[in-house]
Amino acid sequence: MAGIQDIAEKAGVSISTVSYALNGSKKVTDKTRARILKIAEEINYSPNLAGRMLKKQQNFIIGLYLHDFGGYFYSHLIDGVNQVLAKHHYEAIVASGGSNTRDFIGQGLVDGAIVLDSDFPDDKIQQYAAAGKPIVVMDRALSGQNIAHVLLDNANGAKQAIAALNQSAIDCFVLVTGPNNSHDSNERLNAARDAISALGQQPVHVIHSDFTIAGGRQAAKAIMQIEAAQIGVFALNDEMAVGLIEALPSEKIGRTIRIIGFDNDSVGAYLKPALTTIDYSKHYWGNVAAETLLDMIEKRPVDHKKILTQVRHRASLGESMTQD
Repeated sequence: MAGIQDIAEKAGVSISTVSYALNGSKKVTDKTRARILKIAEEINYSPNLAGRMLKKQQNFIIGLYLHDFGGYFYSHLIDGVNQVLAKHHYEAIVASGGSNTRDFIGQGLVDGAIVLDSDFPDDKIQQYAAAGKPIVVMDRALSGQNIAHVLLDNANGAKQAIAALNQSAIDCFVLVTGPNNSHDSNERLNAARDAISALGQQPVHVIHSDFTIAGGRQAAKAIMQIEAAQIGVFALNDEMAVGLIEALPSEKIGRTIRIIGFDNDSVGAYLKPALTTIDYSKHYWGNVAAETLLDMIEKRPVDHKKILTQVRHRASLGESMTQD
């Protein structure tokens, strides 16, 4: 079986340089690391995981805790996390709900955790962190020892949505919310309300929903009862916006009813009319969360981070606003 010495001889470098490269150390350049990893792949090098665990007292496994696994959003986010972990020879256990897999953290079966699951209690996160396990949260502004958050800039995204609707000359705003316990929904709702208040006296209708397509269809019934010439609808995620577009009269969308969503799910571009939305990179968000956790595991200083957003203009906001 090929070993580190074989890689060093083939690459013409020291064994320590190979070790630094294989473990993701910043002591080697990206060019050198890439060359060493390529050679390792060519000679079918397989690291001795048991030896690494004994040497560093680590499992080289992290827990990724999600609300669910379905759809475009989670597939891109998981891929972003795994891309970073693979570079540093880590793997992920992906779990959804239930105390058994959460206990992997406390039992030392994972070296740290990334949490994007509103059902994962704050007190459990704080308990595991207090016991020394680093945790990155992606769905709440939780701070403390061994806790960092990497959050989507929901507030700025909501302000961008309201500004885009306002530019389309609407007479009233409709805000279609997500679940009451959703950090993302609450941040987007509060920021949208503040942005509307700053514009003046336009009427605001809040329809409470659940982040699902069915919830959007149900909200469409309430929107049809609103008496206004031009209605601007901000659905706080794209799934509800899809339900709105399915249920509302198609001839009204982009004309007398302007709609913007949030998340840029892939299906939005193929709707008729196509959905205007708040866009951001799910893949990059996963990258940043994983990089932050690995920095924490390696005892490097970290900061809380935010992922930026932008408006993706399409026909649901009116043909004159369409960009792609």
